[in-house]
Amino acid sequence: MQKGTDFLYLQLADKIAQLIEKGVYAVGDRLPSVRELRQEHGVSISTALQVYAQLEKKGWITARERSGYFVQPNPRQRAQLPAVTAPAAAPVAVKVNEQVRRIREGRRQKGLVALDAATPAAALMPQHKLHKAMLHAIRRHSASCVPYHDVSGYEPLQRLIAQRSLTWKDAVTAADVTITNGCLEAVSLCLRAVARPGDTIAIESPTFFGLLMTIESLGMKALEIATDPVTGICLDKLENAFRKKKAAACLLVSNYNNPLGSCMPPAHKQALAQLLQRYQVPLVEDDAFGDLHHGPDRPDNIKTYDSEGLVLLCSSFSKSLAPGYRLGWAIAGRYRHKVEQLKFMTSIHTSLMPQLAIHSYLEHQRLDLHLKQLRHALALQTQQMANAIQQYFPAHTRITRPEGSFNLWVELGPHTDAWELYRLAMEQRIAIMPGTLFSSQPRYRNCLRISAGLPFNEDMAWAVQTVGRLAKRMN
Repeated sequence: MQKGTDFLYLQLADKIAQLIEKGVYAVGDRLPSVRELRQEHGVSISTALQVYAQLEKKGWITARERSGYFVQPNPRQRAQLPAVTAPAAAPVAVKVNEQVRRIREGRRQKGLVALDAATPAAALMPQHKLHKAMLHAIRRHSASCVPYHDVSGYEPLQRLIAQRSLTWKDAVTAADVTITNGCLEAVSLCLRAVARPGDTIAIESPTFFGLLMTIESLGMKALEIATDPVTGICLDKLENAFRKKKAAACLLVSNYNNPLGSCMPPAHKQALAQLLQRYQVPLVEDDAFGDLHHGPDRPDNIKTYDSEGLVLLCSSFSKSLAPGYRLGWAIAGRYRHKVEQLKFMTSIHTSLMPQLAIHSYLEHQRLDLHLKQLRHALALQTQQMANAIQQYFPAHTRITRPEGSFNLWVELGPHTDAWELYRLAMEQRIAIMPGTLFSSQPRYRNCLRISAGLPFNEDMAWAVQTVGRLAKRMN
């Protein structure tokens, strides 16, 4: 049992978990309803709901629409994690655009069940409040939106973003923030500021195909570094690349890497900041998923420990608030003026209206409350998806266990061809993401990224069961 100082719902959740573990409630058994739990323990409906939400988050139970809560397999019997990756230690030209084109063409089909959706469901976003914020911005600033605007962005919004830096070693001001068209433009501008065509960029392996496409479009090479599915990039391998002068710069997702979901511990981030300083290698840090932690505290970024302006931090509101607004930013440290120059040459400035709307929302609404609800939903959906994969996929499937975001890296048997599985799944109108998209090397052909950004309903459960059945046939 939890200590008496803990919340009552945690005590009750712990008690029920013990009963499940002892076999009092067997796998598949239906638990008492919320009202029955309320009456039995003399708690409020709100507390009873928190009890079941906690048990569901921990993987003990699952909710079935209009049926109740049911016991799942013991979470201590979870699938194994994928092993630390071992890419070839040589720079290569990136060629993923053709694979991405194939995926984009397939996504044009209507009626797909999206196991590949790397953005939270629109219903999880504060759509009505954002609409009000946009109307407020239009009424208040209608004349301001017609002319060109400042290249670095809307200063009041820059100031709100800069306020996030209060705990950093080198706190920033509004002038240090450059507003961009989403996080990918921020990454592209920063890479162009620190490297040239033909240069090599050190990256995690695997990593987001959008970052690989950016490297490819800039005519740069990728050096994949071994990565742990829990703690992120292996610092000894990265330092070895620095020592041999193999990399002109780094490009990392330190918080909840896409697709692995890995998150570098604070000590690793601090050590990496020291490595960057020692070898004078710049780092472009993509922190788009940092606000989507499942636990109570947001993880630091590497920029937190940067005292020399070598870390160029990129992020956006796309995963946490308003994907369609395409609003991101770069805090580029010593490279700020270069990034602003490149921004002007690329798009002159970011559209003012989305900036005004987001600023209005942040000024008049509680972003922290929205993020709390969003994180709870995504944590639950991610756990539900992981449970379903473990239940329906082949027995020796390996699955990551991210503590933030909503992406799962799934490693199937060595003889499974993920592109063939993709083809078979698309015949059933199910979209998945083959693992080869996430590497510049011919790797991860037996891996998938499955995302839990959408609510886990009967369609999603059917899709996971179907893909699992197809995968078993291929083993």
